[in-house]
Amino acid sequence: MKESIDIMRAGRKFLINILDGIPIERLNQIPEGFNNNLAWNVAHMIANQQILCYRNAGAKPVSEEEFIDKYKTGTRPDNFIDENKFKIFLQYLTSTIDQFEKDSETKMFKHYEAREFKSYPGLKLENIKDAAKFVTFHDGLHIGYCMALKRALKN
Repeated sequence: MKESIDIMRAGRKFLINILDGIPIERLNQIPEGFNNNLAWNVAHMIANQQILCYRNAGAKPVSEEEFIDKYKTGTRPDNFIDENKFKIFLQYLTSTIDQFEKDSETKMFKHYEAREFKSYPGLKLENIKDAAKFVTFHDGLHIGYCMALKRALKN
């Protein structure tokens, strides 16, 4: 589990560096050909980890339920995210992983509910270790989207 957490943390720090210096207007902009923006992707990564690791284990998530529901899979950017709110998102990128690491050392996730995903045929997350591994994949996918969005914003 430690390896997955280390990868999550490294990926999220990498993303913070990618986003450094981008004005808030650009973070909220949806380039032509895209369905979302940089700010939404950051929030979505956080929400997804909270769902996969906490909700699916019947545990209380670290972030607010309203936040999770606003940025979960199937949502889209629906309003401007101001600079103060985005700074909180950036803090959540690392603080939620730090808390997950602490929580993973307890029995908090022992009642994990196995999940299959329609969008990933054949994938079944049986336990918290599987969920942590999947979060690293999912984060990587959205970091890639962020890199593409950043390039699109420069053109």
